[in-house]
Amino acid sequence: MVIRRSALLSLNDPRLAGYLAAGDEWTRGRELERILLEQVQPRVRSLVEAYVRTDCPIEPHDVDDIVGQVTLRVLRKLREASVLEEESVQSVEGYVTTVTKNSVRDLMRRRAPERTRLKSRLRYLFEHDRRLSLWSVEGVTVCGLASWKGRQDYETNGAAVWSAAVLTADEMAVALTALGRPVRLADLVVALVSEEEPRPEPRTDSAYEMQRDAFEAQQYLQLLWREIRELPPKQRAALLLNLRQPGSGNAVTLFVAIGIATLDEIAEAVEFSPDQLSAIWDSLPLDDLRIAAHLGLRRQQVINLRKSARERLARRMAAWK
Repeated sequence: MVIRRSALLSLNDPRLAGYLAAGDEWTRGRELERILLEQVQPRVRSLVEAYVRTDCPIEPHDVDDIVGQVTLRVLRKLREASVLEEESVQSVEGYVTTVTKNSVRDLMRRRAPERTRLKSRLRYLFEHDRRLSLWSVEGVTVCGLASWKGRQDYETNGAAVWSAAVLTADEMAVALTALGRPVRLADLVVALVSEEEPRPEPRTDSAYEMQRDAFEAQQYLQLLWREIRELPPKQRAALLLNLRQPGSGNAVTLFVAIGIATLDEIAEAVEFSPDQLSAIWDSLPLDDLRIAAHLGLRRQQVINLRKSARERLARRMAAWK
């Protein structure tokens, strides 16, 4: 086991060392929480918010959804990296960036498929014809003649460049020469796309289904945690201390792993100190007798409290479905 752990440490990003070297589930959970909160989620949020400030079909309310989706994917990857050498993560930042950009592109393809295809075609045109070029002006992608590269006086009216539905490289060079200045790539795309852009057809491939399920699972768990926090204290403790995954595993770890709740918040919810929760973390879920001792109740009272909690949650969560 020591040899494998040493190999894993050498293959993965040094920033994962605390997580990979953790000797118990509590410490590993703490390290995973730290990685997600300090390294993963801020990076995802920064990348997605940059798209929101452009004209792409990413809205401010999409940010949290994508953060949750990417967090789930990174979580799965880190769990695999902790036991499999072939799943190593050499750069956390690089992996998070790749997954985030892929998630954003997939969302854009679903919402505006024609615009996405056209933008890719125009990028190819400007990057592969020697007369044309792309460059950035304060974070905005502009395009024009190669001899203009670096100019900042770009046109924002894409329709001024052409009247044809599709332009060849020759036509593009002529139109830009006539305009006399660069134009923002996004405005060219908008000008070419039909106002009646066709609705994307529903996709059935497994990749999309996985992403959709990740969105829904994250949203469901966020709502579930909010409802659990609203339970009376003893109901909340009776439920959380016995919360099980299939196979009798500790289901409370899901809230931590996805970034919905911190370990300190879970400790507060069950009215434990962080040290008290740490001491029993590897024993979760607890049996009813131990929960009864913690709450100063009889075993049957604990069962009744948990039943009442589940019935209340079932009523409150029914509207979500």
